Amino acid sequence: MGLVRGVMRNAIPVSRVGVTLWAWRHRNEIGNWVSYVARSAPKVVAGETEDVLAEGRLRARLTADKRTRNVDGLRIEVADRVATLRGMVSPETHDAAVAIATNTSGVQRVRNELTQPTRRGRKAGR
Repeated sequence: MGLVRGVMRNAIPVSRVGVTLWAWRHRNEIGNWVSYVARSAPKVVAGETEDVLAEGRLRARLTADKRTRNVDGLRIEVADRVATLRGMVSPETHDAAVAIATNTSGVQRVRNELTQPTRRGRKAGR
């Protein structure tokens, strides 16, 4: 085991501090994935994998896109092949998330419950 550890340290020169900083920076995304795994485990055990796989594909595609990666407030769920998008996001993130969900295999329909922040401090009529 010591040999493997030594080789890995030399092959991948990442310190514990570096890993900690990376995890802190991506804590929302990591939390979303952990929540997905926890919710999916009973479904997988019961043999209901279709929605789990579709949600996994959708999460992976949203994580891979720089417009939707690490977006605080973006929540997704897939049930009965319907992807539900919730949360308050910017217009750019909104459009990207809907487009990605629409084009994800295993998703037949997208329920868009995303909202966009409103501007404060402006009076009506101005």
